[in-house]
Amino acid sequence: MNILEAKKFLRTRLNPKVIKTYKQYGFSINGLVSSNDWEVFAAILFDETKKNKGSDLQNYEVKSARDGESFEYQYHKNSGFDKIDEDKNVKHLFISYDRDYKNISVRIIEGKQLSQKFDSWREGLRENYDKGRQRYRKNISYGFVKKEARLLFEISW
Repeated sequence: MNILEAKKFLRTRLNPKVIKTYKQYGFSINGLVSSNDWEVFAAILFDETKKNKGSDLQNYEVKSARDGESFEYQYHKNSGFDKIDEDKNVKHLFISYDRDYKNISVRIIEGKQLSQKFDSWREGLRENYDKGRQRYRKNISYGFVKKEARLLFEISW
């Protein structure tokens, strides 16, 4: 695990001068770090590469949300069932952060520990697609993640 390099990358995204400029002109810094940035952070952390289909990285699904908010999973019409099956076989990295990104927590859980949850989504996924919808969204709560996932580390700036 390459925590130092991952933190260094994240710091480039959370440049104090940029944050100061945003605030100076009345802009929120919410969303300053994109989902792609969190995926790159995880790729550096675990020396992984992006996967073209399925999970975000070769062996990890990366989720991020503000502290207290749920982590969203999204399944697409033509690949949703395959993705649910794959989600059971990769590790899930949950990154939570406070409003100003000053405190960041990184937690991890094995996909097999989430199997029951993923299986419970299958019927809703089928119904969603039968209605012609292109995407199916489900959430895993922050409380569940905090209780069940293992805390890897925390960052405080």
